[in-house]
Amino acid sequence: MTWNNFQSLGIKYSWSETEGLLIWTNKDIPPPIQSSPIVQDLTNKRNLGSYTASLTTDTISINNTTINNSTEPYPFLTYHDVTYMPLTWRFVHDLLHLDIKYSDANGLSLIGGQNIMYTIIGDDDSALYLNTAQYSDPAKAILRMDKSNYQLSWESQSDTDNLIQANANHPFGGKPIQLQRVGRDLLFNNIKLYSLTDEDVMEMGSWGAPVQTFTKFDAGDQGVIISINLTLQVAAIGPNYGRTFNFLIRNGLATELEFFHQKIDRVIPNPDGSVWIASDILPSRYGFMAGSARLGLLDQEGHVRMINDQLHESDVITLGISNPALPNPADKDGSLYIILNGISQQDFKEQGTAGLYMLNTNLQTERLSDHLFGQYYLDNQRHIFIKHPNNTIENYVTGEVRTWFDYELAQMK
Repeated sequence: MTWNNFQSLGIKYSWSETEGLLIWTNKDIPPPIQSSPIVQDLTNKRNLGSYTASLTTDTISINNTTINNSTEPYPFLTYHDVTYMPLTWRFVHDLLHLDIKYSDANGLSLIGGQNIMYTIIGDDDSALYLNTAQYSDPAKAILRMDKSNYQLSWESQSDTDNLIQANANHPFGGKPIQLQRVGRDLLFNNIKLYSLTDEDVMEMGSWGAPVQTFTKFDAGDQGVIISINLTLQVAAIGPNYGRTFNFLIRNGLATELEFFHQKIDRVIPNPDGSVWIASDILPSRYGFMAGSARLGLLDQEGHVRMINDQLHESDVITLGISNPALPNPADKDGSLYIILNGISQQDFKEQGTAGLYMLNTNLQTERLSDHLFGQYYLDNQRHIFIKHPNNTIENYVTGEVRTWFDYELAQMK
């Protein structure tokens, strides 16, 4: 691996006597864009000489994983003070998250450091729409990918705003309401929900008091769910979600949903009378907030069973609840696609359960895939697309995969 190859694959490295050899994936923000193809020596002439190399004895770390070079079947080698990294699946794919491909026409290809495509942000009947890293050009804010033939075209930010506006006010996404206030008590239809504390009403200088937001969700035969959010509009490092309290109003009584102290994204009534209550995973300053993706099932008797508790998972990510173009994330029988990251709810350790699952209203799961690497997106026809790293899109239903290089996208008109 030469310096140029490392740069093109989005890899950084350093060496010191104290830490040894450190290799890690470039996570610079904004990510570097490879606007031109790498120049390579692809001559097929072999060097027939033989050389003696030795096992590297320095400490080696790849993306914070320490490598025990003495036990590796294909270890790092040193020759003339140059360290050579073997291109094993473990090092290249599992630890550095590079794609490895082979074809008779092009031979072996390593793909990494391709960063123009960000995340899938929406879709319609014919196309997916993706955020991009083309910050400097407002006409190239969004990539449109035709679902049928994978043809790409650029869209402007105004086109995206129109798409979002067209899909606003989802029927399962709740509606803003006003609550009655008597003294410090907040009431819905004369039913007391919450008493404001001193902290809830305290004026904080020029920021004022916390902003109160109230949302009503239809819970089918089970009643309604009222969400109360109190957010102090202060300058904060990272997202400021405030404090949220959610209440089930059923048969004239209010019950606090104690396991949902974050905003609810969807409340979905099912044909059997049960109701899904789902919160999507929350972004944080450096990724996502562990434990914020929650899913509950409100049964016919009015009891909420938390899927996180049932499966002992820190996060249960419900596909489709962040897609405003999808009429219903649940199938006709109420089944959901869910993603488990395989992190224990108790000690946040890996427990070997990561994957894509189908979950029905009897709380039975079917594991569909044990491979998780990328953004899973449920489109408006309930087809799953996966946005992998390195500008790669996979159609989960057909198995088709397409990859574009940064320089191809940057040069596209």
